[in-house]
Amino acid sequence: MTRFGGLVLLVSVLPLSVAPAQRTADSALRQAMLTAEDDRQASEAAVAPLIRGLASRDPAIAAAAARGLGRFENRAFLSRLTPLVRDPRPMVRIEAIHALGQLGQDTLGADSVAMVLLGIAEAGPDPATLGAAARSLGRLPITSAELAGRVTRLLGRVLERREPVSLLIDVTRAVESWTRLGGKQADLAQGIVTRLSQLAALRTGDEAGAARVRRAAVTALIRVGRSDPVVARLTDDPDQEVRRLAALWAGDPGAAGADRGLLTGLLADRSPMVRLEAVRAWGRRFLATDCAPVIHALKDRSPAVAVEAIDLLVPSCAGAVEAIKPIVDSVAETYRGHIGTIASWHLGAHGLVTLARLAPNQAKVLLGRAGFSTIWQVRMYAARAAAIVGDQDRLMQLGEDPSDNVRDVAVDGLVKVRGHGADSVYRVQLARPGYQAVQAGARALAGAIDRPRAVAALEGALARITRQRKDTSRDPRIAILERLGELAGADQAPRLEPYLTDFDPVVAARAARLIGKWTGTEPRTAPRPLAVPPLDMAEALRLKGSRLLVLMARSSGGGTFEVELYPELAPATVLRMVGHARQGDYDGLTFHRFVPNFVIQGGSPGANEFVGDVLYMRDEVGPLSHERGTLGISTRGRDTGDAQLFVNLVENLRLDFNYTVWGRVTSGMNVVDGVLEGDVIERVTVVDGRASGGQR
Repeated sequence: MTRFGGLVLLVSVLPLSVAPAQRTADSALRQAMLTAEDDRQASEAAVAPLIRGLASRDPAIAAAAARGLGRFENRAFLSRLTPLVRDPRPMVRIEAIHALGQLGQDTLGADSVAMVLLGIAEAGPDPATLGAAARSLGRLPITSAELAGRVTRLLGRVLERREPVSLLIDVTRAVESWTRLGGKQADLAQGIVTRLSQLAALRTGDEAGAARVRRAAVTALIRVGRSDPVVARLTDDPDQEVRRLAALWAGDPGAAGADRGLLTGLLADRSPMVRLEAVRAWGRRFLATDCAPVIHALKDRSPAVAVEAIDLLVPSCAGAVEAIKPIVDSVAETYRGHIGTIASWHLGAHGLVTLARLAPNQAKVLLGRAGFSTIWQVRMYAARAAAIVGDQDRLMQLGEDPSDNVRDVAVDGLVKVRGHGADSVYRVQLARPGYQAVQAGARALAGAIDRPRAVAALEGALARITRQRKDTSRDPRIAILERLGELAGADQAPRLEPYLTDFDPVVAARAARLIGKWTGTEPRTAPRPLAVPPLDMAEALRLKGSRLLVLMARSSGGGTFEVELYPELAPATVLRMVGHARQGDYDGLTFHRFVPNFVIQGGSPGANEFVGDVLYMRDEVGPLSHERGTLGISTRGRDTGDAQLFVNLVENLRLDFNYTVWGRVTSGMNVVDGVLEGDVIERVTVVDGRASGGQR
């Protein structure tokens, strides 16, 4: 038995006496189950291997089958999973309960799932089962006020338990999700709020577990939105994430009155994540009358904190221009191709955008240097600044930039300052390789004056991108179809008919609706999805104990962080990620997205949100929480991952049960904390667990 956060993972190992024939049959069943999950067809025939797996004598197989059925989020499988919630094997029982919570995300089935789970929870089961039931109940979109009341009362009763800590972790996280997702149905009684306040100060011999309880309790209290004196006690908490939440809470005008002392102390905290949250909170509460702490934070030793302070400055801040001007001057270094540290372009680029708001004329003088920087990210920020000051010439120049990421921002700026006077620039974007530039062009052509030219360019782009046959081309193609729906007419309907059999069912459906809009009759679709290479479950299981070593480039600060993999819980994801790593696909790519106190995201060949792997990868959601250091897969909706990874910088409970957790940083978290936008991944290496003595 192992523990991850509040979740107990029961790992089953078949006895050595199992006959070879049985092991072969079990291996074949596991493979069939993985294939059924990958096919994403919800018919009884298609999921037959998963249904067979539910009856397996091996608890690991039965649990995996329950998990797989739950991921379909289809209430039709309720009757298949319900019997397992009383299975004598804890591993199977708990996984079935979590799977029911996933099925209950279908709002039509939420009340039915709630009835089953309430029956289990109210019977007083063991702590692990009770905790799983609470977590599943806490995230159901229940429509019945009577059922919602029962859920609230149950959570209140469980919250009063004193032990074990694992149960308190589960129930406080359940209450957090209930307050976040339940809306008016989740109104908490004062007794629950009082108990949350007590748990926000919980101390036990299990400090790591107690800290998880405190974080979830504080997050729930923040969501409740009531004032509570406990916030003042949190500023001395030994856990940096709890202190960060204290800063977040103190930034709420209703939480701590007008006590500036709380935030003043947190602004000097030893942890960068706490100081950053305190700067944000000060910006929300006191910036209108006192900018001094934010200006002081411009010199913070953490680049992330300094950048946050730069972004917060407003014209009413006395002395802001003088304080920020030396920072913006560093942009000149990027123009000459010299840069002292990776942080210097971040500070200067963000400073330029802020200067554009504070002193437009001064910023405009610097746009020439920034617009010709050797670093494309600086040119991208220059485009943002140019849009603020209304510099049409600079935006026209950047609209022809070698980087499509720069063009994307420049086009959005041109729409604001030049409108359809730049339609020729927008049309050019439709021929670009970067999907983000194509989308920008399609958006910008809304209301185009020269409709025939716009329609011709849109149709050409749609055909060109479709020929690439990439799942990840969905976003630009949908953007093009949306614009054609506005600018084209019924005479264009025959040109869209081939898309009725497109490889992407979403594109096929959009084309059908568009044809129906033009002709009055919506045709039927017959999409032909791209073939997905088969996955090898045996290979996934062989990866148990393996890990990834992510080496950052020296120019980006260097250092290595190590990632433990979860092939049993997310086999399809781990196989995809390990496959890319072994081929060197991530070497030289960047972490293009940096959201302090949230995530870093990377692994895009285009260094943006829209360019990733050719094929979408399905989600493998499960009961693991998105705690600090866990790794997930970026998506644009269910089952749309493109092998871009993200690392959670803090505990992000709102991502639970929606994004795959496929690994966890086990060493080098300080390296992760130091990553900034644009930092380069030098190399990702797969270390075989068998060669290194198994899982560490």
